[in-house]
Amino acid sequence: MIGTVTPNPCLDKTVSVKEFDLYRMNRARVLATDPSGKGINVSKTLAAMGAQTLCTGFDFTNATHSLLSEDLAACGIPCDFLTLPGELRVCTKIIDESRQHTIELNEQGAPIDAACGEALLDKIAEVAKRCDFLTLSGSLPQGLDKDFYARAVRRVKCAAPLCRTVVDAEGEALLQALAEGPFFIKPNIHEFESTFGCSIPDVPTLDRHALEVLTQYELGMICVSLGDKGAYIATRTEAYFTKPIKVKVRSLQGAGDALVAGICMALEKQLPLPEVLHYGVTLAAATIMTEGTRPGSRSDFEKLLKCAEEVQKIR
Repeated sequence: MIGTVTPNPCLDKTVSVKEFDLYRMNRARVLATDPSGKGINVSKTLAAMGAQTLCTGFDFTNATHSLLSEDLAACGIPCDFLTLPGELRVCTKIIDESRQHTIELNEQGAPIDAACGEALLDKIAEVAKRCDFLTLSGSLPQGLDKDFYARAVRRVKCAAPLCRTVVDAEGEALLQALAEGPFFIKPNIHEFESTFGCSIPDVPTLDRHALEVLTQYELGMICVSLGDKGAYIATRTEAYFTKPIKVKVRSLQGAGDALVAGICMALEKQLPLPEVLHYGVTLAAATIMTEGTRPGSRSDFEKLLKCAEEVQKIR
């Protein structure tokens, strides 16, 4: 079982304009509106591939219903949320067709008090007992300190020592989590550079810095997504790189989350490290073939799995 934690869920609204104009009205075509959040995306992708998954985190509900829980139920995904009154924050993605560029406008979301944060940590510890992997993903809502993921990793290690934690975050939240020794982390290249204060011009340089991080924090593994240049994965003893699979891009939203999902799937199957990267990149490619923040199809994934780019050994 692969569990996911989403402290700051949202409603992803993806719209498209022919050519964005700062000074005039822009007529937009709505492509998709999806209950979302990084951990939610991981679970939706896993479920679409037939893998067992479980969601936890915060949910927000009005007097009648929860959009998030209803959506997950429709996907057949079990959830164990800490439910609070309120509304999901809205994250709007504006695709400029002429520039092939996406503008993101993300709301901050409702503030969370300290007591709710403690209650969520209790729930995370219980959920971890049912999981082989637990992902801790995305931004933190107002009211939760930057040490929240660090405390979550610590709680999971105490409550469920066989559950391996995955942290997909950046900056201070990631650095503090690293001090508690998660199993692996998955920053993108920009997050890696900003978090560790380095400049990465090429893969050998990335490998050198990543090995320093792996060694300093005694990590099991690190994966860095490189956007349209591919992805890199490493342990302290080996490292690999692969270019992205060439597919028709309909949306880049959720590609990094699909990479995490594919890696966890492959690790559950106990596949060797090159295949772990192969799974992750292939699932990311299947995901960007779909509009909005929606998982790729299982059939696309299985087809692409047979024709992915060669995985290159770095060390």
